[in-house]
Amino acid sequence: MSDDQSLQRRNFLKATGGAATALALAGCTGDNNTDDENTDDPGTDTQGTDTQGSDDDGFGESDRTLKLTNATMSTLDPVASTDVPNGRVIQQVFEPLMNYPNGEIEVETLLATDYEVSDDFTTYTFNIKEDVQFHNGDTVTASDFVYSFERLTASPNSRRAYFATSALGIEHETDSEGNYEPGTLGVTAVDETTLEIQLSSPFHSVLPMLAYTAFGVVPEGLVDDTPGYDGEMGYDEFAQSNPISAGPFTFDSWETNTMAEVSRFDDYHGDGPLIGGVHWQIITDTDALYNYGQNKNADLPPMPTSKYDPNMVSIDSEDELGRQIGTYGPMQNGETAEYAAVPTINTFYIGLNAKNVPKPVREAIAYAMNQHEGVEQVFKGRGEPAYHFSPPRIYPGGTSAYDEHAEQNYPYGYGESLLDEAQQVMEDAGYGPNNEYEITFTTYTSPTWQGLGTILRDKLVNAHVNMNLEEAPFSTLLNRGRNGNLAAYSLGWSMDWPAPDNFFGQLVPELTNTDREGGARGAYIDWDDVEDGAVDQMNSAWDTVQNNQAPSEDDAATRGEAYVQMEEAMWEDMILLPCYHRTDERFVYDWVDIDPYGASGGSRQKYNQVTIGERS
Repeated sequence: MSDDQSLQRRNFLKATGGAATALALAGCTGDNNTDDENTDDPGTDTQGTDTQGSDDDGFGESDRTLKLTNATMSTLDPVASTDVPNGRVIQQVFEPLMNYPNGEIEVETLLATDYEVSDDFTTYTFNIKEDVQFHNGDTVTASDFVYSFERLTASPNSRRAYFATSALGIEHETDSEGNYEPGTLGVTAVDETTLEIQLSSPFHSVLPMLAYTAFGVVPEGLVDDTPGYDGEMGYDEFAQSNPISAGPFTFDSWETNTMAEVSRFDDYHGDGPLIGGVHWQIITDTDALYNYGQNKNADLPPMPTSKYDPNMVSIDSEDELGRQIGTYGPMQNGETAEYAAVPTINTFYIGLNAKNVPKPVREAIAYAMNQHEGVEQVFKGRGEPAYHFSPPRIYPGGTSAYDEHAEQNYPYGYGESLLDEAQQVMEDAGYGPNNEYEITFTTYTSPTWQGLGTILRDKLVNAHVNMNLEEAPFSTLLNRGRNGNLAAYSLGWSMDWPAPDNFFGQLVPELTNTDREGGARGAYIDWDDVEDGAVDQMNSAWDTVQNNQAPSEDDAATRGEAYVQMEEAMWEDMILLPCYHRTDERFVYDWVDIDPYGASGGSRQKYNQVTIGERS
C-alpha cells in the first residue's frame, strides 16, 4: 500500500469511525448479546418449541423442525445487524459469495463458483453460480450483488458500511466531509455471472470478509432505502417481516421477545436443507432457559455456568481443529448430552479509560488480576486465560507463540497476583491507607463478571484501591462508554474477520478517542490522553500494518511483528486488561445430528445439513 493509499484508508476511518466503529461495538463487544456464561450456547442457537413431526424414526431428510433458543432480536436486515441474536437467523436466510463452512475460519465459495485475483491484489473477479433462485423466484445475477454492496455502503440503515470502504478498501469517492458518494463504489457486473471488485489497495482478508452476512445478496432494487433505486418494498417490511435472499431457509415469522421461525427453501442451490425449518424461542431469563432445555423443549439444551459442572464432561477425542468431542451428563433430567468444546476467536477484557483512571491505578489493577484464577474459579474452566488482545488462534505464530510471549514478557504476573507490586506502584504515586483511590468497575449484567470483580475488589484493598462494583444493561454501558463516562468496565470483542487488526482497530489512539464529534470509537479507552507512554508505538505499529496489507508471506510477517508491538504497547500503558478467551460449548440431545462448529462460532453455521431423528 502506498503512503497515499494508507492515508486515504486512515482518513476514511477517522471520518466514519464514530458512527461505524461505535455501532459495531454494540454487536462485537461485551458479549455480542451471547452470554459469557454460555447461557444460550454461545456459539450456536439452542432450543425452541416443536412445530412439526415426522413418521421417519431415522436421521434422513424429514419435515421436523430444529428447536433452538435465542436472545432478544432487533432486525432481520444483515446490513443493520450488529449482534449475534439477529445473526443467527440472518445466517440461515441470506447468502453471500463466500462461506465459513460450519463456522470454521477457512473460507470456501458459496454463491461464487471460483474467483481470480490480480497480480497486485487489488482486483477480484468472481464467477457467480448460475440458475440460483431467490426466495421470491428471481434469478441471482451479478447485478444483484452490485446493488447489495451499494445498499451496504449507501443505505442510511446500514451499520456495516465501513466493511466495504475502510476495511475492504473498495474504491469509492467521498464528499468534502469524507462521506461516501452514492453510486461510486468499485463493484461492477461484467455480465450476468461475473462480478468484479476493485480495491484501492491490497487487503489481506478479502475472502473472509466476503463471508460475512452483511455482504449477503438481495434482489436488485428490492428495498426503498438505497439512493439510485426506487425500491419494491418499504424498509420496515424488509427488515421486520419479509427479508429475501437465497439462503437454505425462507423467513416465516418473528414475534419480538417471543420467537422466530424459518422454513426449508425447496429451491436452494446447495445441499439440503434436510429438515423442515428452524424455530428459535426467545428466552432471556437464565433459569427459564435452563429449565426449558431440561424439559426437552430444546434440541440443544443450554448450560449456564451457574448450572454447569465440569466434572460431568467426558472427552473422547480432539480433532485437528482443536475441537474436543465427548459427552456431558447425566444432567438434571437424567439425560447425557453429546458435547463439543470449541475455542472461538474472542477476547473478554476490563477496559481502563486513560482519561478517567491514572496509570498507577491501571497498573495496580493489572498486578492484582490473576487470569488463570478467574478462568478456573469464576468461569469454571470454560475458557482460556487471556494475556493478549489477539486470541490464540490468530496470534502471530499461533497458540504456542501466544503462550511463549505471554509467559516470558507479560509484566504484571503470569498466572499469579503480584499484590506487593500493586501496593508499591500505588504508594510510589502517593496513595496509602489514608489516601485510597476510589474507582467504580461497571459490568454489563452478568453474575460471572460480578464474581470476577468481587475477587479483584478484595485483592485491591491491599493496594490502597477501593473498587466499587455496579451492573448496567449492555446498551447503557455502551452509551456511557461512547460519552467517555466509564472508568473500569467489562467488554469483549469477537471477530468480524479472523485477523488481529480487526481487534486492534478498536484501540489505535489516533482513531478511537471519545473527544471527537459523534462519540467514542473502539474500546472507549481514550488512549490518546496518556502522556509519555506507548501511544506513539501503537500508532506506528498500526501504520506498519496498514502499509503492509497484501495477502503475501512478506507482508504477513511484517504485520505479525507489528501486532506484537501493539500488544506490548497495550501492556505498557495498561489501558486494556485481557481476562479470558471464551471456549464455546454445545450440548446436543442424541436425536440431533449436527456437525460441530469451528473457531468463528456457531452463529456462522448454516443448518442445511442438520438431521433430526425421533425425539425421546
